[in-house]
Amino acid sequence: MKMKTTSIGMVLLLTIGVITAVSFSLGCTEQEEAPIEPSDNTSVEPVENTPAEPAENTSVEPAENISAESIENTPAESAEITPVESAGSAGSTTEELEPVSADNITSIEWQWASFQDSDSPETQITVPDPENYTLAFFDDGTYYIKADCNSGSGTYVLEGNNLTLGPVTITLMACGPESMDGEYLSLLPTVEAVALEDGQLVLYPGNEGDKMFFTNGGEAEQ
Repeated sequence: MKMKTTSIGMVLLLTIGVITAVSFSLGCTEQEEAPIEPSDNTSVEPVENTPAEPAENTSVEPAENISAESIENTPAESAEITPVESAGSAGSTTEELEPVSADNITSIEWQWASFQDSDSPETQITVPDPENYTLAFFDDGTYYIKADCNSGSGTYVLEGNNLTLGPVTITLMACGPESMDGEYLSLLPTVEAVALEDGQLVLYPGNEGDKMFFTNGGEAEQ
């Protein structure tokens, strides 16, 4: 009886040992297989998604926008700048004029015939009734003007081509809406130079490129 009891105990111990060994081996197998999935997920997803998008956006779009706008717009704007050239050409025109002698312009009734604006130098504005807008210089340094229904006089200084018309004492009558007396009286005080071209008297107001053309209306009486 003791031998049977001992053998039965041995069998039970062996059975328990086998079950324990099997369960231990299964647990180890699950632990070894478990880290495989997280290792795959952590290594693949960040590497593929992170560097791809910023690399494409930062290198392509800014480079195209900066180069296209700066290259196309900058020279076009600088090429269209013309006031410097026009100012230089107008200044050189007055400097190249031949000096005017007072004997060639005094005691003549000069009639304002047309006006050339610097904004449209290729055209001239014709003055209606030039005999109503006159200018006469005299040897004693005085000048006489007629501005439509108004008239007056002042003093002038002529040195070569430089002409300065002093303040004028003039009547102040309303000549009507179609009169050009306002334009005439506003231009004369700004005259800086004078010239003779093809028998016409040409006055140069302060705005470079502007010209006032006068025709010879005959002898003027003081």
